[in-house]
Amino acid sequence: QRELGIAFVFIAHDLAIVRHFSQRVAVMYLGKIVEIGDREDLYENPRHPYTRALLSAVPEATVDEEPRERIRLTGDVPSPINPPSGCHFRTRCWKATEKCATEAPPLVRAEGNKAGHLTACHYPEAKDTVPAPRHAQDPEAAA
Repeated sequence: QRELGIAFVFIAHDLAIVRHFSQRVAVMYLGKIVEIGDREDLYENPRHPYTRALLSAVPEATVDEEPRERIRLTGDVPSPINPPSGCHFRTRCWKATEKCATEAPPLVRAEGNKAGHLTACHYPEAKDTVPAPRHAQDPEAAA
């Protein structure tokens, strides 16, 4: 990639693998980007509730790590053919309000995010709500 000066799109559901291949990561829900940012910032400071839930499901790298709380999403996944109004994730989100049902959140830089880290959420997570798993902080350590 560096030698030829090319870019590529790597699509996967395994966030541990994505971390090894990608410098920038976009998280999608029902075909819409809900968060995008550089690898380190997105993994260490997830702001969208869906990103937070996905990262909570990444398996622990070692048995010495303190287990972190796994977020279990409830409700049925909406149909991508007929998504919910407003924020598509709202039917499974623990932060959803009436605003989420009526207004689709724009993809914007949330307060505290680095430039280029964009989140589509009316109520983004606090910067330090989810500690990254130890192996996610060093991609080489998980190899």
